[in-house]
Amino acid sequence: MAQACDRIVNNLRQSGINVDLVHFCPHQNSRVIQQQNGRMFVFPDQDGPGHTLNCLYNLLQSDSYKTEYTHIVAFGGTTPIIALPIFKHWFKSAAILLLRGNDFDLGIFSPGKRGLLLDAIDAADRICILAEELFAKLSALTDCDKISLIPNGIDLDSWNTDETDIAFANQWKKENVEADRKVIGLIGQFKAKKGGVFFLTNVLAANLQNDFHFLIIGDVAPQMQDWLDQQGTSFSISQIPFLDHFELLRFYPICDFIALPSFYDGMPNVLLEAGGLGIPVIAAKAGGISDVISHSPQIIPFSFHPGDRHACRAALWNAARSDKKDRLSAGKELKEAIRKHFNQNTETINYINILNYTCKKPNIGFIKA
Repeated sequence: MAQACDRIVNNLRQSGINVDLVHFCPHQNSRVIQQQNGRMFVFPDQDGPGHTLNCLYNLLQSDSYKTEYTHIVAFGGTTPIIALPIFKHWFKSAAILLLRGNDFDLGIFSPGKRGLLLDAIDAADRICILAEELFAKLSALTDCDKISLIPNGIDLDSWNTDETDIAFANQWKKENVEADRKVIGLIGQFKAKKGGVFFLTNVLAANLQNDFHFLIIGDVAPQMQDWLDQQGTSFSISQIPFLDHFELLRFYPICDFIALPSFYDGMPNVLLEAGGLGIPVIAAKAGGISDVISHSPQIIPFSFHPGDRHACRAALWNAARSDKKDRLSAGKELKEAIRKHFNQNTETINYINILNYTCKKPNIGFIKA
């Protein structure tokens, strides 16, 4: 989410819109950083949201930082969602809610968060979502006219590999992967919703563990790590800790497929990053993943309904039987679909249109967890 937030804010600022970004960081001192077309307020989130938000309001009302905001935007996390309904009235501004992944999927079924989420949904003048699937769910709870579908975007002109990345990938693969195995990458934060254990369990059930090498990069939740520690000897696996965004450019080309077996999801950046490099995915049709796949018919044989173990195994069998020509063709189609429908220029224009709907000279307070 941090990557998506930074991209949206930076692109709005580059378009000439002033954006003040409040970033809640526990265990950090409050500081203000002047940036182009806006400021970054790094603010400690501690002693509960009530204390945090009262202190933030005091800071934003001080003589040094007071600004007339046209919009208050809440992006991700509990504290921004709590702030939105009240800050809307205190700042006399329009309220925009950007719902991401767990904000809705888990919040709506969490006793301690449902009321806060519904308050923010009710208070929002516009609600921006990532996937068609969420539109159907959300429109059953609020006025569908205030919901806008704005999927994540990517700048493919700046997201590409060079000769050194390819050389590294080829050498790594030569040293770590048996020649007859295809490499499946699992990249990101592997919480329960990401379906990592589900996916690997179905590899075993399909008896395909000898067809693949699994490259796992990122933060693995304890449940999945325990499973890997117990079952890992059944697989050919390489596990690498979290890497910076651009460091991944050396590792994506190692993969023949990227796996996205989520039970539910928004629109993972990994999908756009992999597809943007022409790497096909083995993916659950969850959230925004389904929207991207709908533009890429050659990916459909490698996709499955979330949580459907039989369909997951079928997708894995199709991947195991695929040849290099199949994978290159599917990856190329996916890349072109992303270039056409999920680029960051379109994403930015859509957000600007939302802002201009209520104000021709936006000045934004953008609050993220």
